[in-house]
Amino acid sequence: MGDTLMSKPITVTFEGNEYVWDGKKWFGRVTFLEPPKAIVSKLHALSANQLSVEDETITDIDELLRRANHAQKHGQIRRALKLARLINDLRPKHVEAVAMLCGILRTVNQPEKALLLADRFRYSNYSPILTSRASALCDLERWEEGLKQIRQVIAIEMKSKKSSGSRAALSVYSRIKDNAPDLFDE
Repeated sequence: MGDTLMSKPITVTFEGNEYVWDGKKWFGRVTFLEPPKAIVSKLHALSANQLSVEDETITDIDELLRRANHAQKHGQIRRALKLARLINDLRPKHVEAVAMLCGILRTVNQPEKALLLADRFRYSNYSPILTSRASALCDLERWEEGLKQIRQVIAIEMKSKKSSGSRAALSVYSRIKDNAPDLFDE
């Protein structure tokens, strides 16, 4: 994904210091030093509204996806949800964006909506969307369906990567095992 399409830097004042967001990182306006992570989180929160206004002017899917990933990573969940929904509206078959949207919907306690979206891709081989689907099934305590789905994911990943499954898939598998041990033969 390319550089940000942001037109101008964003400046935020926090605890008497000015910080500038250049589209990739924060730095002090006077010192040019990057602030500590604890301050970065606060700066992201303070700048969310300014960034959201700018987000509305962007139509490039890759840039929107980059921004949604960044927003999610930095706890700007409302902004990430808005961006992921925008991508879904612009390109509903963009499986990476739908997987992200499903994850965000689960974060905001909307697993039913996440499952409906993920169901559109239930026959794909894209493991992140299938893992999201399995996670939503778990959120809804549909353990048996979730187990069937996550076993499929692990099989896909083993075939493609010659590994035993991604960390996310194994985490869902463990969650099912912890919550529905009767589904496992031991």
